[in-house]
Amino acid sequence: MTEHQKDIFQEILARVLRNRNNLTPETHRQFWELVDEVGATEEELATMKDLLAGPIVIYMKYFFEDALISLEQGTPYKSVEREKYEQHLKSLEAITEFRIEENNQLMEQIAYKEPIQQGSKSAVMTEDMIRQALINVNLAMETINRLFTRPS
Repeated sequence: MTEHQKDIFQEILARVLRNRNNLTPETHRQFWELVDEVGATEEELATMKDLLAGPIVIYMKYFFEDALISLEQGTPYKSVEREKYEQHLKSLEAITEFRIEENNQLMEQIAYKEPIQQGSKSAVMTEDMIRQALINVNLAMETINRLFTRPS
């Protein structure tokens, strides 16, 4: 796959994640024409999905599910699923050990109800905020799954 083709894949994914209404029949067709153009196998397609969407969506689903538990229990929690997925993403070089540590620290802040800095603002993560993030992640997963399902 050329850099140009990779850029097109990333642009399509970014566009449909920004707004799920961007997943039009034309965008879906364009995506699958590109898949066929590069001759991606099912295994390569699964890897591409992991590389392009994994860190953005799949990992965040595990993260926010763990965040709910951490907030409820008042102690940082890491599920086996998130741990395994971190290792999988590391093997693909889609996440670094540094980023994993940052996420562990973020989970501590959530569990201990400490303010989290986002740009110039800071806020304590609430259950409602985490549940809304999970809704958004689940909607994004649906969109990605539709994108990666070959049209009939």
